[in-house]
Amino acid sequence: MRVFVTGGTGALGTPTVGVLRSRGHDVRALATGPESAARLRATGAEPVPGSLFDRELVATALAGSDVVLHLATRIAPLSTARRRSAWAENDRIRAQGTRVLVDAALAAGVGAVVYPSFAPVYADGGAEWLCWGSPIAPTDVLESTVVAEREVERFSAAGGRGVALRMAGVYGPHSAATRDVLALAHRGVSGFVGRPEAYQPLIWDEDAATALVAAAESTELRGGYDVADDEPMTREELARALTTAVRRRSVRRPPTPLVRAALGRRLDFFLRSQRVSNRPFRDATAWAPRVPSAAEGLCRLGTNCQDDATATPHRSSVPHEGR
Repeated sequence: MRVFVTGGTGALGTPTVGVLRSRGHDVRALATGPESAARLRATGAEPVPGSLFDRELVATALAGSDVVLHLATRIAPLSTARRRSAWAENDRIRAQGTRVLVDAALAAGVGAVVYPSFAPVYADGGAEWLCWGSPIAPTDVLESTVVAEREVERFSAAGGRGVALRMAGVYGPHSAATRDVLALAHRGVSGFVGRPEAYQPLIWDEDAATALVAAAESTELRGGYDVADDEPMTREELARALTTAVRRRSVRRPPTPLVRAALGRRLDFFLRSQRVSNRPFRDATAWAPRVPSAAEGLCRLGTNCQDDATATPHRSSVPHEGR
């Protein structure tokens, strides 16, 4: 299979390109500069220098491709994330960039377009299981990912196979944000903020990569699905998992009202309870996460942590109604 990838050197793109190459697929990936081109070559991918917004270049690059994986993002750093302007490039990549790719894919006869959307677009669901079709409440900085989902739907409506996967929060060895969370935990503070009983959906980065590849390799899958681990944890449980991972007596959760004031309404999706289900995607594919819970994942990343994470209780992974 010939695959064209955007964002191939990012926290999600790096493991995804690695999985594609390990499975024998030919990968061409957009390179935005010499450094990214060198990193892509090191993985066995063929770099395509240029811009996502260069329609002629993208049209040429997609010729002969079987699948497009649109993984590019430009997430605003937390230091500037309250400013709407800090998200402008991310909006452009998700909305305009997806439109360019879909137009080029349709013209080139590409079979499938796969896009990783963002599960925190869901409204607060309390303890209810959430999946594609559950109510969404995107803030202004998340509206562009919904626009991108519609572009994927347009690809399907035109006869292609469009797949949008709403990803839980991606964490793991390829994620700089994960390193920041662990650094905070070493100082006794949890980076997983919100009410203690609120659920936070997460997915190990390499499991997110295998989900994307499963969607790309499928011949039947189309539409929208969710990718999360098997056992979404509450903020309180995540704080305990961090405590185990960094070998502290405790890791404190910042007061929710203080965090809400600091984040502002634009970023209040960080505080929602979103118990996202992977069951529909698991039922439709052969995919399953190798790291079923953040208790295990954080333990893998922690300092001198127990391999089995027995200090953090696990809920049963038996499927629930609606999961």
